[in-house]
Amino acid sequence: MRIDYKGDLDKLFFTSDSHFLHDNIRAFCNRPFNSNEDQTEELIRRWNEVVPEDGIVVHAGDLCWTGNIDFIVRLNQKLNGTIYHVLGNHCYQNKLDREVIKNIFRSYGGDQMDVANIIVRNDNNTQLFVSHYPLMYWPSGSIMLHGHVHSGPNSDKGSEKVPFHPKRYDIGVDNNDFYPISYVKLMEKIEEQKLCALELT
Repeated sequence: MRIDYKGDLDKLFFTSDSHFLHDNIRAFCNRPFNSNEDQTEELIRRWNEVVPEDGIVVHAGDLCWTGNIDFIVRLNQKLNGTIYHVLGNHCYQNKLDREVIKNIFRSYGGDQMDVANIIVRNDNNTQLFVSHYPLMYWPSGSIMLHGHVHSGPNSDKGSEKVPFHPKRYDIGVDNNDFYPISYVKLMEKIEEQKLCALELT
């Protein structure tokens, strides 16, 4: 999937691993929600708090822990923005690659490699390479955005640790206080990481 983005930079967002309806993820990632219902309501609230109705959200996989069409229809109606999907491992387990599911969303991306190449035209043609899984190598000059590993201040139980790289960032909700991260904030994070890399050399 390729997206040539030319819109307002404040309206472009990224997220991953929402895991709506996944009760066990609360304990596994030490999420601060009292129940599965509380988790669902709070994730929706935080999403809509930052994403405007006319926003664009690139979701890098593991949206929900169900293939129930009625729930997915209701979820899509509640979430602000046009959603582009890159499928994750649990998306396949829950059969979110079915055509009937793809047709629910206003935009549903993904190809055989399940990646998104995003070129932000009005910011020096910045290139973003989005995959559910963190990669060791990605197209030269791009910034690698991923989910899957549930990194973040509360999530210390994950068995998969990703080595630091200044141009790779975990856009998953656990790493971003359970909010989608805006393009503007993302680029601030990347600049911070670049400065950190300079200090380490």
